Amino acid sequence: MSKLTDQLRAHGADMDGAMNRLLGDEDLYAMCFDLFLEDTAFATLGVALDAGDRAAAFEAAHSLKGVAGNLGLTRIYRLSGELVEPLRGCAAAETDLPGLYADLMEERAVLRLLTEK
Repeated sequence: MSKLTDQLRAHGADMDGAMNRLLGDEDLYAMCFDLFLEDTAFATLGVALDAGDRAAAFEAAHSLKGVAGNLGLTRIYRLSGELVEPLRGCAAAETDLPGLYADLMEERAVLRLLTEK
């Protein structure tokens, strides 16, 4: 395993599942991981939440959830899922969407710092 996958595994990522989906190609994983951390959906989600645009927020959160799931990034997958579900239904007003978004962005920052070492 590479340093990246070892660090992510230690952080709780499902690297076995991710490597299975990517046929064990660690270079491809590293490229996808780097692209994911720069995904514009993170910013789009924040803007949409600020504007109260539930449809755009749903699309961005759903996109992040899917990619995070494929990459085995379990914490971002869980957090984006916690955003997706209320945005899909009627419970958005009862959910702390800004707080969940802040948690999502904090986890993204943690992943960046973790993998810079």
